[in-house]
Amino acid sequence: MEKQDQDWPTVERNLTRARQKWGRIGKILAKKGANPKTMASFYKAIVQSVLLYGAESWAITKSVEKKLRSFHRRCARYITRRHIRQNEDESWTCPASDSVLKEAGLWTVQEYIRRRRETVMNYANKTTIY
Repeated sequence: MEKQDQDWPTVERNLTRARQKWGRIGKILAKKGANPKTMASFYKAIVQSVLLYGAESWAITKSVEKKLRSFHRRCARYITRRHIRQNEDESWTCPASDSVLKEAGLWTVQEYIRRRRETVMNYANKTTIY
């Protein structure tokens, strides 16, 4: 962990809460046979809002970005049912993250953070400060 990583406790708390939310919602949606686009909509509306709460002001270090990206991609693989699998010859098959995200109808986690920051900046630029 990097020395200036003061947002790490917040990121960890958000990750824990997002995992809990996704664990509950993902199981229900999978059990009901929801299609990937529906699952992605629930993920974006509920799980991602918990995961990225406050991300507009975070200092995104490499370790934070890696954690967020990993969780986001894992959720996308679950949504599309394209998991990392071990083959009979003991090798592993990992679906390409770009194609999994596209199939789920998701952008990268970095793009979601960028858009959140842009929204805050647009609001700040349009607000008159007395």
